[in-house]
Amino acid sequence: MDEYLDWIFIIAFFSCLILFPFGIILSVNSCIAAARTRAWKKKQAAEADNIEAEPLNREEEDDFLDTEDEEDYHAQKAEEQADKHLTTRQKFRKEFKKAWKGNAKDAQKQREREERRKLAKAVAREVERRERRRARQEQQAGGSSNEVEGLPSYNNAVASDRKE
Repeated sequence: MDEYLDWIFIIAFFSCLILFPFGIILSVNSCIAAARTRAWKKKQAAEADNIEAEPLNREEEDDFLDTEDEEDYHAQKAEEQADKHLTTRQKFRKEFKKAWKGNAKDAQKQREREERRKLAKAVAREVERRERRRARQEQQAGGSSNEVEGLPSYNNAVASDRKE
């Protein structure tokens, strides 16, 4: 009889050694999924509360997307639209799967996308600045008396005020 108790104790001990790490990993992933689901539910409730205050055209398109980024952006928007019809339990299962698989690659892709977007915005600002400078130089070289967009220069405006 003592022998059976020893075997039962050994089996129970080793099953605890195996199941404990698995249980820890499972509980951590559950906490992550629950936090994401809570944030999603809170955002959904806030959107429902503020829907009357916002104008109908809420779509903001970003002009600084690459073709690959644009595809990802549209896929993300489609996923958000599909998520609007999920229940909390379904969203939790979805987030649990994402937490289990991990998202290190997604985070890296997101950082790279943000860097490219910032670079594209900086390039666009620089191009616009150069175009404005070129237009101003052409206007000054064209013989106009420093009038930009039909407005007199500061000196001319002050001089005309003094005459009156």
